[in-house]
Amino acid sequence: MLDHPYIADPEYSTTVLSWFDGGLHFFRRVPDHGIELLNLFHLAYGLIFVFALWVTRHWYKKGSFRVPRRAVLDSVLVAVASLVIGGRLMEAIVYNPQYYFEDPWRIVLNASGFTIHGMILGVIIAFWFWARWIKRPWFHLLDQTPIIVAFGTPLGRVANFLAGDLWGRETSLPWGTRFPMRGPLFRQVVANSKGETFVVVQQEVGKETFAHLQRWPADQGIEILRDTQPWFAPVNSHDSGVYELVHQVVTTPRHPSQLYQAVTEGIVLLVIMLVVRHRTKLIGVQSGAFLLAYGLLRLGSEFFRQPEPGLGYLLGLTRGQLLSLSMAVAGVVVLAWAWRKKARIEDLPADPPHDNPPEAKPT
Repeated sequence: MLDHPYIADPEYSTTVLSWFDGGLHFFRRVPDHGIELLNLFHLAYGLIFVFALWVTRHWYKKGSFRVPRRAVLDSVLVAVASLVIGGRLMEAIVYNPQYYFEDPWRIVLNASGFTIHGMILGVIIAFWFWARWIKRPWFHLLDQTPIIVAFGTPLGRVANFLAGDLWGRETSLPWGTRFPMRGPLFRQVVANSKGETFVVVQQEVGKETFAHLQRWPADQGIEILRDTQPWFAPVNSHDSGVYELVHQVVTTPRHPSQLYQAVTEGIVLLVIMLVVRHRTKLIGVQSGAFLLAYGLLRLGSEFFRQPEPGLGYLLGLTRGQLLSLSMAVAGVVVLAWAWRKKARIEDLPADPPHDNPPEAKPT
């Protein structure tokens, strides 16, 4: 059995680089007087963005990405914006609808994460409009995204593991890992001496922030670390005057499913998409192959992943599995369309008419 760094080291943090007490610190909790210079997730997103800029420009020069030269960067920016919007909206609609619909501004102000299915859907919708704007086939733009997604998935999943998010189901395997227990919206879970579990809720009152406990029964196996330093926290309201002595709660040993997904939906998917891109000359094949491959790989990895708190199963499948199955079916449809249409990439113009303004003739 292994323990996540949050359990083994109380000072551990996903802040990659920070400055406090006159020096630089790596993976350490930043005090109030410190400055966070680089977060683990920001680092991952930054690397994905840089890779997207480089690889799309490389494909443009090779002639496999046939858009106006000035549309190469714009296409990446459109994709980034649609990733953020789509990922946040589906996170709110599918996983925490009541919380966000009570106050829609929470989607922006209280982000709890992104869902990759929403990010993919956001790009699909945004590129439909963008393709009409630059007068290029919709699927030709979508064909540029699978390798970038496959490159970024391992970075995101490793970041999830180091942050202690999205762990797997119970296991007795030697590499089973205990994670700090999280409740809805990734809130910390604690327990009192009776074994009752609570989520720690942060509440802003004026310029001050208070933490209070809200009852939340855990829906999976947990362990209460009574040998850790306990602390007192107010119950139900910051001004209730009722306090509980609480202890840290961790999961029972779990599959490190984040790392499984980093391999399957990242490295394996990347190899598949590189082979497909090298071999295909038809528009839409890369998009269809990605939807089919990702859907099946995610469908399999979800058997090791714990469902989101409070969601459970639908028709015997998790929400992630149902969404992934839908992607796989869509991939088959897109592949059938691409092979029937037989639109070739090389038939697209490398640049639109009048991409460069004509030189003025002397009068």
